[in-house]
Amino acid sequence: MQETPRAAKHPGSGQTTAASGSLLRARAVILGERLDHRGLGPGGTAMADPVPIAAPAPISAFAFRWGAVVIFGADPTEEAALLAALGPRITNPGDSQAEEVALIALGAERDGVDAEGVIQLCDQAPERLAVVADALAKSAALAQQEARIADALDRLEPAVADLRAAGRLRFSSRALHRQIGHALSAHSRNLARVEAADKPEVLWDHPELERLHARLADEYELLERGAILERKLVWIGNTIQTLLSLLQAKRALGLEAAVVALVGIEVAFTLYEHVIRPLWH
Repeated sequence: MQETPRAAKHPGSGQTTAASGSLLRARAVILGERLDHRGLGPGGTAMADPVPIAAPAPISAFAFRWGAVVIFGADPTEEAALLAALGPRITNPGDSQAEEVALIALGAERDGVDAEGVIQLCDQAPERLAVVADALAKSAALAQQEARIADALDRLEPAVADLRAAGRLRFSSRALHRQIGHALSAHSRNLARVEAADKPEVLWDHPELERLHARLADEYELLERGAILERKLVWIGNTIQTLLSLLQAKRALGLEAAVVALVGIEVAFTLYEHVIRPLWH
């Protein structure tokens, strides 16, 4: 997760100036599992992601149904007010908000990203900002997924290390169930998230922005990070299945031992009743 933009910015302003033109601060935030953006679009209708949010000039903002909001040109106070207004629309708000922050230079000769990571835009047209919002929101979502997956791996590691060292599970069933539960939660929540490889729907109407989208996807390594997360999710899924199989086998072995013990007790009782006891009498 990136908490500061990739280039220096004025600490309290959403929009500053530079020698090359106007600098616009953009911030993407993941607020929760879902965001009800019905009525946020123009005319109060629900639209495809991202949906532009009504905001006082010169602020621009976009909402994504999978829980992300991207705000352009707002100071921290204005951002806080806008996010608070969206609060009732959030399903399962996150304990901590994953975010991505960037600077945008307006008035560039062509769209792109410079060597310092500053996004270059020809103008502040809504379709251009929507493409930028898509990249920033997906980067923030990937940061959140990366943190969840890292936590799941940390929770599974003791069980895997114990299995590697001892050749068996020495954890109690309850402790192992808790670890598997945390890993399953991270696995399922990440599978339901946004697909980083998907192109924003705004490109259907504005194919000329394909190059900008490709440059942003490369800058924030969306495809690479998504592929790495997918491999980790597969590994976690396979590990969970293995641990559950071993746990079931351990329980089955315990049941078999209990059955053998009961049979032994029954045999001993039968011998006593029909062989040993008659001899005593």
